[in-house]
Amino acid sequence: MRRTARQCLAAVGVALAAQPAIWSGETAQGAGPMENEQAFISQEWPFEPGERTVRMHLETPAAGITANTGLMLVLHNWGGRYNEPHYVAWCREFADRYNVIAASVNYLQSGDQPAHAAVQPYDFGYLQGIDGLRALHSIGGQLRAAGTPFNPRRCYAMGGSGGGNVALMVAKLAPHTFACIIDICGMPGLTDGIAYGLRETGTSLNAGYSRDPASPAFLARHMQEIRDPGFPAHLAIQFKANSAYKAVIVHGLDDTSCPAVDKIRIFHDMVAAGFRPDGHFLTAAAIDGKAVTTTGHPVGNRMLVVERFADVYLREDGALALAVPGPNDFERKQDVVYPVSGGRYIVDYSHGPPTIRFVAD
Repeated sequence: MRRTARQCLAAVGVALAAQPAIWSGETAQGAGPMENEQAFISQEWPFEPGERTVRMHLETPAAGITANTGLMLVLHNWGGRYNEPHYVAWCREFADRYNVIAASVNYLQSGDQPAHAAVQPYDFGYLQGIDGLRALHSIGGQLRAAGTPFNPRRCYAMGGSGGGNVALMVAKLAPHTFACIIDICGMPGLTDGIAYGLRETGTSLNAGYSRDPASPAFLARHMQEIRDPGFPAHLAIQFKANSAYKAVIVHGLDDTSCPAVDKIRIFHDMVAAGFRPDGHFLTAAAIDGKAVTTTGHPVGNRMLVVERFADVYLREDGALALAVPGPNDFERKQDVVYPVSGGRYIVDYSHGPPTIRFVAD
């Protein structure tokens, strides 16, 4: 019988308290299957104070979890839900294809937003990124509690549209943790055009922010900087942390929802920082009728897009199979600090589940 979300949370909380902080499990034997439907507590959202519970759907390899089983976040689009049938199917496919525990996460502001959301600007990868990282923390804790060997060095994320943005952001907020992410037609950083609905570069996206300092939706400059996956000073910090990190970017040149010009800037800034992202800015020549069916925002079958462009990095036997070369952020238990205008953002891994905060100068 499956336990309730509260029972799962309580059991995991007790197990985490009794276990060492490092993701180990090198020799102990695993115990039982993991729950497919789970929930965990995440960082408080100022717009709705109080405890916040995030749900996720997990799939494990049909062949069982081994000492080389990795972790993979599957991140839905803006307005999507974690348990939509195609995301569950993607988790099932990726779990077997890549020998990973694949998790679809119902991050902050998933699904249709209520009427009062007009005063709640779209988070844009900030606490949404923390939700993804807390999903990994929860999964790692369960594996350790069960004494189940796994390989935290094989850590990946993929997402389309809004999920592509969150994939870029989890790698930013945990710069030592991800070997590879796949961004499919993802939103860029929080540009003025998207933040205020200015329709710059043709996009109709409007994240609902305000230029009025008295508004609860006011967007300070530092808030844009931390949400920019291509911010040069932050990319330098990421590169120092993990120069082998690979971002696979797949983006149609005719995308009118998330215009490619903004993503090309991010690609350029990654290269300038020393990274070697694998960029695929799609023209008609890329259409194969299976993975890629359009050079617009949908791209095609996004599950097959991952396989076409990232198999070489994610498969255990891939010619360029990727793993993080050293301890990840959960193991290091150290702050990740990003200087910004007027202060700094601190991602704190020292007390268990990661948190993020702004500290003014």
